[in-house]
Amino acid sequence: MIPITSAEQRNRLSITYIGHATVLLQFRGVCLLTDPNFDNKLGYFLPRVTPPGVKLAELPCIDAILLTHAHADHLSFRSLHALPRETPVLAPPAIARWLQRAGMSSARAIHEGQTLQIGPVTITAGSARHMGARYVIDRWRGEAHMYLMDDGRSSVLFAGDTAVTPTAEQLARRVAPRQLDVVLLPIGIAPWWKQYFFRRGHLTPADALVTFTQVNARFFIPFHWGTFRHVTSGAYDAINVLRALLPTHARRSEVRILEPGETFRLTDSD
Repeated sequence: MIPITSAEQRNRLSITYIGHATVLLQFRGVCLLTDPNFDNKLGYFLPRVTPPGVKLAELPCIDAILLTHAHADHLSFRSLHALPRETPVLAPPAIARWLQRAGMSSARAIHEGQTLQIGPVTITAGSARHMGARYVIDRWRGEAHMYLMDDGRSSVLFAGDTAVTPTAEQLARRVAPRQLDVVLLPIGIAPWWKQYFFRRGHLTPADALVTFTQVNARFFIPFHWGTFRHVTSGAYDAINVLRALLPTHARRSEVRILEPGETFRLTDSD
């Protein structure tokens, strides 16, 4: 288990990239985990190319798990069952009901626009522009969320999976007159013949930079890369495209690329 040191307690916020959409967020005294997936394969045949940046057994005590939607890369039943059963699992209402029926009594529904309190951290759900359903018969699980986390001093927007949407900017404005500290955005890439439909529910690296500008966060951390090999793209394709775009971007110095296992910290002096 990762010990929380005295130096860590002085940090306003620590963000550790574990892999894909799994991120450990440590506000002062509160630990949150997003979309936990520690699986070796995605969908039984897409291999994991890098191990989790933090092992399951090394996680600190998690105060709440934030689930954005029900796709297998974001919702791993194997990983959820490996975490303490009493840990609250916040999820879109349809997904929370599904988890409860599957025996996960700690699942709690959070509706679009609703706020919940985990210690000093206020968590607000917003609707992502992403279809959580995969097939005609599973439209009931079509909900997808993004989450704003704010403890009054530090704030993070975690977008899950989404296309460009005004929801991100609307959530960011909730911390005004302060500036949003960090936006965590997924990046993906698709072949030319798939790009139109891909961008209806995902961010390309260029789209993520647009969203970064729209929400006016102090820092942008990309995720959704470096973990699984996909059918039409490699695990590092998206981050390589983002790196190629950064030299000409006006705010390139505020983009922080974390390798799995690396941590970004905000301190009292920031």
